Amino acid sequence: MKSKSQIQKVLEEWAEKTVKAYHQIAIRPNVNLAYYTQSDLSMLSEEPELMIVGINPGNPFEKKPPYTEQCNNKNWSYLYNNRYDRNHLLKGNYCKEEGKPSSWDNHKKWRYWARLKTCLSQTTLSTIIDDDSKIIVTNASFFSTEKADGISESLLKETIPYTLDLIHITTPKHLIFLGGQKCFERLYRLSKSSKLFQFEYKHICGNIYIGLLNNKFCIGIPHPAYKTNKELNLVASVIPLLLNDTNYEEIDIESICKECAKQIKEYEERTQNKNKHVKVLDFNNLVEKVILECNLEAYDEKNHRYKLNERYGITIAGAGKGYMAIRHIDYDYKGYENTQDKEVLKLMDILKGRGFDTSEKAWIGTKMFSQYGNNDNVIIEGICKEIEEIKKEIQKI
Repeated sequence: MKSKSQIQKVLEEWAEKTVKAYHQIAIRPNVNLAYYTQSDLSMLSEEPELMIVGINPGNPFEKKPPYTEQCNNKNWSYLYNNRYDRNHLLKGNYCKEEGKPSSWDNHKKWRYWARLKTCLSQTTLSTIIDDDSKIIVTNASFFSTEKADGISESLLKETIPYTLDLIHITTPKHLIFLGGQKCFERLYRLSKSSKLFQFEYKHICGNIYIGLLNNKFCIGIPHPAYKTNKELNLVASVIPLLLNDTNYEEIDIESICKECAKQIKEYEERTQNKNKHVKVLDFNNLVEKVILECNLEAYDEKNHRYKLNERYGITIAGAGKGYMAIRHIDYDYKGYENTQDKEVLKLMDILKGRGFDTSEKAWIGTKMFSQYGNNDNVIIEGICKEIEEIKKEIQKI
């Protein structure tokens, strides 16, 4: 067990290294995003009982040049005119106005915080979470975007190593990720293309998961900000059972589901009633609209294959959950593992940065419709925008 002086020393070293790296990324013209952690790490006096990790901070006011403003904002007093100050990270979500408390000082009044406490209400963590000396609340990436989880795949991949370092040096007793499957799926995709960490996960019930991050047991729950009471009650019932049995390989999912059968039923009934009013997406109609809007020329219409240019083709299919995939027009079904030229490798890297799965043998990259949104207009707009941007990127290779 590290003493307060020991843990503060390693945190200061971590913050000094991390703030320099983030600054170099943030000053890029195509990034220019403010960044910060959440809880006040300078208050930590021991190895934390609990670490809560979201995907990244969401801020609906990020319309202006955020990192430029953050650096020139005197409310970020220790950052002002001193962009490499490690206190920027140690103080967390700060932005303290003169004579007023910082953002983190007000966190117990946040709607999300009360709901998070509901999720932990049947555990001892419900009281521990109010003690800043025993917890860490942070994000996989510290860059703030207009919407939470709006961080790009490339930025997440570039910055998550610093959060992994934070987990490693502080060794929290319990690790909980917010975002449920959405968060765990992003971690899983990143792990497949990274040598820095391994990650696997499996479903428990509802939107609750367990994972193994570099051999450390972790729990994934839905972000509590806007969840129904039924879903919060389910999380509150399941979490104590997961904290008591942290053996990832042998955890008894069937027993957990049996013990929480009442809460699962209430959650499922609430979800089913809600879904009755949700429009079911017509993926085939969606594909037709994308083809028309993007003016795509077919080279194999039967299999939904269209030209990105004279060399690369794109498949847009409504089968299953709907997906978009890219490969050579003259692909010979032998895969890419032994035939990758430099251009394909560059294109693969571009697609990775855009959230494509580049691990499948038959494709340079694939991406599910669900990654663009949850209604047809948003998905169509997202796919069409991405196709145009990929075309431009290919021209630069």
